[in-house]
Amino acid sequence: MTIELDQKEAEAFAKYLESRKVLIADPSTSSRSGLFAVFRDLGARSNLTLLVNTFSQAQATIVSDKPHIVVAEYDLGKRCGLELLQSQREQRPEETKECLFVVVTSNTSQTAVARSAEEDIDAYIIKPFTPEVVRRTLMRAALEKIKPRDYVLAIDAGKAAMGEAKLDEAEGHFNRAMPLDPSPSLACYYLGQVKALRDIINEAQGSYQKGLSYNRIHYKCMVGLYDLLMKQQEHTQAYEIVRRLSQYFPANPKRLAEVLRLAIVTGKFEDIERYYTIFTNIDDRDETLIRYVCAALVVCGKYYLSTKVGNNRAIELFRKASVTAQGRTKVLKEIVLALLDYHLIKEADSFLSKFPPESFNSDEFLLLRFLVYNHAGKASIIIDQGRALLSRGVVDDRLYAVMIQRSAEADLVVAAEELVYEGSEKFPEKRGIFEEVLNKARKG
Repeated sequence: MTIELDQKEAEAFAKYLESRKVLIADPSTSSRSGLFAVFRDLGARSNLTLLVNTFSQAQATIVSDKPHIVVAEYDLGKRCGLELLQSQREQRPEETKECLFVVVTSNTSQTAVARSAEEDIDAYIIKPFTPEVVRRTLMRAALEKIKPRDYVLAIDAGKAAMGEAKLDEAEGHFNRAMPLDPSPSLACYYLGQVKALRDIINEAQGSYQKGLSYNRIHYKCMVGLYDLLMKQQEHTQAYEIVRRLSQYFPANPKRLAEVLRLAIVTGKFEDIERYYTIFTNIDDRDETLIRYVCAALVVCGKYYLSTKVGNNRAIELFRKASVTAQGRTKVLKEIVLALLDYHLIKEADSFLSKFPPESFNSDEFLLLRFLVYNHAGKASIIIDQGRALLSRGVVDDRLYAVMIQRSAEADLVVAAEELVYEGSEKFPEKRGIFEEVLNKARKG
């Protein structure tokens, strides 16, 4: 690079910077001040350069000040700086060509992640950095916006054509882009999009996989392939892709809910505890995500109970589910019933005590209390409680089974037979079970 060209680039970058708002988000004081000094020397105005040290501060600043340039440390406490990209896009949706998003990291694997989010992440800076390295990195990223490479121009032309539904023209541009970059994963992604729009599924899948052959964690190729596999209901393959996504890229509530659902569908119960750890670091948990996490923990707990050697592990998962549920009785009910199924009465009673006081007079709670106490209470008391539930209009096959057994054991044969008849009318599919309970109780 000649001195004259370097000077021209510096002038172009200074002009680019002079009216731009800059946000620097980094928990390290020395890193923040070092980056601030570089931006100031490059032409950024001090009064337009904002410094923060936490994720929440950065997010609030993006909303209030709408910075054109965001420089974020990859690790911002429990959150990932990459998550700020979406916030910046939301505040300046029409100005992506005028904005920069730069990731700062000291970790080589995080650098690979930033590189894999091409078209979204404009540059990355590796710590420890020198002012000259930062200067050249920022200038290169800005000049790419001002004067894009032929590869980027070809992709932009293809995207414009695709937006106008000119798929032949778009495909031509994306094919033209392929030899213009040594790792054309992005071109492969857009070729896959064109093939998917044409419903040529095999070729779309091939394009995404080709993109991943250049970069195995290319974000957009993984998302494209995942969406395609889900449409084909190829759940096992889709799970492997979304698991890789959750491993390398920041979790968002929607994706975490998807990966939990697929983990259950594909029987990958051992992975659920790791996703729970990810969940605990997400602040904006919506009702759907909480519901999926609780369901996944309960299903995983039931799986460990079924292995006959995982009781302690199951109970720990149930404990996490009950904490996450925050008094949601549906979750607590599933836990209590699962423990009763495996004759863990003491543990079931413990989770019964977690029900909120306002539910103590509900049919649901009274039925569960009846089922738990059935294993320790006197027959006469259990029968009285059961009759009270039936007179309240509680209808449950487990209630009938217990009442049939207890009545027969107490030599209340007529009552037991009437319960078999009544229960069979309400639950015809359980008639055989009710009759078997009655016969066993008589013999016992």
